Amino acid sequence: MTLIKKYIPLAICFLVGLMTLASYYVPNKTSENYLEVMNKWENIVAGFAFLLGLFSLFFSHYNKIRRKVDGWGYSLFVFVGFLVMVVPALMSHGKQMDGTSLTGLGWGYRFMFNALSGTMFSVLAFYIVSTAYRAFRIKSAQAGVLFAAALVLIIGKVPLGQLMWDKLLGWTHLGVTQIVQWLMDVPVVAGRRGIMMGLAVGGIVTALKIIFGIERQYMGKD
Repeated sequence: MTLIKKYIPLAICFLVGLMTLASYYVPNKTSENYLEVMNKWENIVAGFAFLLGLFSLFFSHYNKIRRKVDGWGYSLFVFVGFLVMVVPALMSHGKQMDGTSLTGLGWGYRFMFNALSGTMFSVLAFYIVSTAYRAFRIKSAQAGVLFAAALVLIIGKVPLGQLMWDKLLGWTHLGVTQIVQWLMDVPVVAGRRGIMMGLAVGGIVTALKIIFGIERQYMGKD
């Protein structure tokens, strides 16, 4: 029993992971076919994972409604929203436009989904302002640089800020839009690349730990 539950999954993970990794560095038709098959299996597993997540979501909200816990009324909107979008999608065969007119799915997406998304991001703006207030408490030189860069970006993106810049600092012959563009093209791009490199290294390390059996959380508690 221990062999089936422990060593066989580790062996399968090791072989599949090693073969997939090696296929990216072997310019061969066999490796290309192998990667194509693995991509198909990945889509299949992702589809089943999506269905499993959907059923888990419905079951969780159904339990909230059944037990009438605090905020259970909001769980009703999960089912209502699902039906409101899925039923028109099935009836319109997934099309948002029928010639020049909107289908039921297109109407729901344009006038309901987009409006709700805008409302959600509007609410998030208050949390962003609160977080920015805490982040910009200047307690070090790094925080001072962050505050100065954020202040210039805010001024450069607002017409009133551009007008104030021209009135107060127009004598420098430096437009705030030019400074904002330099900040976006140089420091921001450098920081983004550093973050992406860190994520890539972290992903490689995690993948190697899974392949060699160091990381075993995917096997469950046992």
